[in-house]
Amino acid sequence: MRMLSIAICDDDIQTTGRLEMLLQKIAKRNFVDTDIEVFWNGESLADTVATGESFDIIYLDIEMEKEDGISVAKRIRTYDKNVLITYITSHENYMKESFAVRPFQFLVKPVSEIQMETCFKAAYEDINSGDFYFRYSYQRMNHKVTVRDILYFESNKRKVFIVTEKETFELYGKLNEIENSLKACKVSFLRVHQSFLVNYKHIKGQAYDFVVMDNGKKISISEDRRKIISEQYCSMEDTFYVDV
Repeated sequence: MRMLSIAICDDDIQTTGRLEMLLQKIAKRNFVDTDIEVFWNGESLADTVATGESFDIIYLDIEMEKEDGISVAKRIRTYDKNVLITYITSHENYMKESFAVRPFQFLVKPVSEIQMETCFKAAYEDINSGDFYFRYSYQRMNHKVTVRDILYFESNKRKVFIVTEKETFELYGKLNEIENSLKACKVSFLRVHQSFLVNYKHIKGQAYDFVVMDNGKKISISEDRRKIISEQYCSMEDTFYVDV
């Protein structure tokens, strides 16, 4: 089961401590692994998102002294359109103003454990029903890439390169471990070579000893894998060809 990355932002230390303990308890009860990061002001949270770190869920207080939660969320949305933002506030009169940043839910203090758990489970279900992400850590930062956008993974010594149509990412890891982690998602990947794991949906053409990807990259199929790759590709192929 994949890990949820969560941020809690409130300028009251007691509140953040209580929320963190509640979330850990709820996550454990629901068998969900979590990585929780706490922020005591909105500026540091928004700055962290701006550097590229991504979260699945953000629990955000609206009434904060330095920068209020509405303006913080607006900054966050310029970098991350998908993160689920749940507002936690003492006053319901902020609801209309908050709609501009598409909040996931709105919790009014003091938040009960039942309310927190209902919100958490709804968020978890929402995340798992959407796009699958490949998550990894690199240079002490968490990153995520939408799996359907990945053309292929390429292993080179200790590094693995994640290639999409638009850009290439890198991490330290093993292709075997990445291949196993992707079995839980709905996107099919083929191990055509010891160094290449390719997304079936991005194969533009296939021959006996190579595949051509959507970006024009020609990737060799290793000799020991040709038969199994041919069988796998044919079993997945949903298009029928007729020789004329």
